[in-house]
Amino acid sequence: MSQKIDISFQGSISRIALHRIDRARLYGSTRRIGLDGKGRECTSALLTRDGKYVLEPGSTAVMYVNEASDVVAREDLARMDEHGQPAICNKAEPAGPQELAGPVPAEALLECVVTHVYEVDASGLDSTLASSLSHGDIYQAPNKGFLLANEHGIFLLSAKPARCDFIGHDQQIVIDDDDHEYDDLGFKSM
Repeated sequence: MSQKIDISFQGSISRIALHRIDRARLYGSTRRIGLDGKGRECTSALLTRDGKYVLEPGSTAVMYVNEASDVVAREDLARMDEHGQPAICNKAEPAGPQELAGPVPAEALLECVVTHVYEVDASGLDSTLASSLSHGDIYQAPNKGFLLANEHGIFLLSAKPARCDFIGHDQQIVIDDDDHEYDDLGFKSM
């Protein structure tokens, strides 16, 4: 399933389709297969707490129960705030096209943590923007997304700020020695 967004670049609006790329496609995946003494594939199973029963795959499930221990269907669940009131989900799409900023330096991307990677369907992309991306330029969308390209296509990286300070190899450690309330073992002086 693809999501469509409108982006604006130098007055031109492009409607692009985003296809989320999963971790297995990005990084690859492996599967470990357990074998018994005869080389047959093992299946996983669960043991009950008392150790009396072995539960084979498919015999357990996740279910939601209410205070009366009645099963609640997933579609009947509602999000609540800390006061027990229905929470308002505010995930509205921005009104109008998102204006791209940039080109931005690669360091702007390095200051963020990438949360999702989307492949962009470039068929509706403005030709000026597509040309700029093909030359290695990176653009930033207002929702902390970075639009970039490589030899495999055009991608939108959804990111959030890293929220940590960079500590370099030669950085000095500063120890605040003004607080004499505690002795060197961390106990309060009497």
